[in-house]
Amino acid sequence: MNRRNRSVYKAAAVVAGNGIGSGVMAIPYYVLHAGTVGGMAAFAAAYIVSVLMHFMIATMVLRTMNTDNGHTGKADMLDIFNKYLFKGRAGMILRFAFFALLVVVLTANLSAYISGAAQIFTQLLPVNGTVVKVIFFVAAAFVILAGLGAVCTTEAVTVSVMAVILLLMLSFSAFHIKPGISIPAFGSVKEWAAAYSMIMFSFSAIFAVPQLVEYMTGGSERQEEPVGAEEQGKEKRHTGKKEKEELKGYKEQKQREELKQQKQQYEDSVNKIRRSIWLGLLINLVISVIVAVCTMITSKEVTDIAIVGWAEAVGGTVRVLGSLFIVFAMLTSFWSIGLASADIVAGQTHIKRELSFVIATVPALIMTLILSNTFAEYLKLVGGAVAVIIALMAVPSYLLCMRNQAGEETAYGREAGSGEESVHGREAGHGEETAHGRKAGSGEESAHGREAGHGEEMAHGVKAGRGTETGPGVKAVAAFVFIMYVIMAAGSFISV
Repeated sequence: MNRRNRSVYKAAAVVAGNGIGSGVMAIPYYVLHAGTVGGMAAFAAAYIVSVLMHFMIATMVLRTMNTDNGHTGKADMLDIFNKYLFKGRAGMILRFAFFALLVVVLTANLSAYISGAAQIFTQLLPVNGTVVKVIFFVAAAFVILAGLGAVCTTEAVTVSVMAVILLLMLSFSAFHIKPGISIPAFGSVKEWAAAYSMIMFSFSAIFAVPQLVEYMTGGSERQEEPVGAEEQGKEKRHTGKKEKEELKGYKEQKQREELKQQKQQYEDSVNKIRRSIWLGLLINLVISVIVAVCTMITSKEVTDIAIVGWAEAVGGTVRVLGSLFIVFAMLTSFWSIGLASADIVAGQTHIKRELSFVIATVPALIMTLILSNTFAEYLKLVGGAVAVIIALMAVPSYLLCMRNQAGEETAYGREAGSGEESVHGREAGHGEETAHGRKAGSGEESAHGREAGHGEEMAHGVKAGRGTETGPGVKAVAAFVFIMYVIMAAGSFISV
């Protein structure tokens, strides 16, 4: 498929689907304790911080896949950390340790979805929990094994179905608003931190970002022939001086046209990545707010799992619809996380996708069959682990990424240094491989046909300096995101 025809909604659905099943039904209980004003503040803060973090990750994915992996169009979180953090003699040990930690986190995620879906079905129907777990796993596996395109399409359809189900639940709830609703405006600081943490967890879709970047930029399909390859062949067949001069002029003109088209396609992809991220997180925000509001205005008692008290107040129809909603949410999350797990294993072991999927996901199924942990305990484990990984590794990686590529216009303003296109705006890279695979160093030909010297025009037409310092705007935003993720991590251990 042409990159220009790739759907923003499909990519946004991957982001929404990744996070939406992670605890949306636990949010109302925490928001109630945080209060109406405190709850709104928690939602707003979580959305802003999540958008910033996902933009930062997308920027690092773009740079990693465009420099280290050439035209493969693939880069995951482990690739990012390998590039920016795992250096020196201890690099190999750190890579292995993080890979092991990542496997544990993703396995816990997948286990939570399998276990949660089984709990719902066994409550609704007289079925065996083990059988449900196996069926759920097999059904989800078919989509993942079909590839990224199938996952994006299925996520889009499923998220749309979930929206319809939620609207039906909202309609039923409108006729069962409890009298004398009394909700405090503010809770304690601890209660706010707990609510913020749960919302942040439900918005977290960091493992979906590499997938939407791959989808929007063409992924492994993006195997363009190096610019000028055809003309280079022609040049070898022409030895006359006049023919060489004519061919040189033709080649330069052809390069300019092709590079201009490539630049436009790349910039279009980056703009779509931005829109996909904020739209996907906005879908999560709207769904979470609707669930919270409906639960608090109808339930006699807001339970820690919202659908319980909500169904008791409104009726069995909402219980069935809510259960279907949650199962679909578990599926969308499983598809995205399962694909991410398989890609990470395949990238590190260089084995086939089918085998990497088995290695990455079957242990999660085994865990649910052997262990007796509840769904809430899985969520707590995963929430704390993900927060620590993001806060302690993703933010420093972003600062290192930006430090060597300054002078660009980011989402936070123009900084000092170099120039390829990122989700934050225009950037430049002095002496680095650009988005289209050519080296742009001192006096070398840049990715877009310009000579790139110390401060000359390069990459996407932005001046390339030698700056190595990250600007104050980027540092301030990174520090803010880091602090907010530390709060998320702390809040995940608070009971209300």
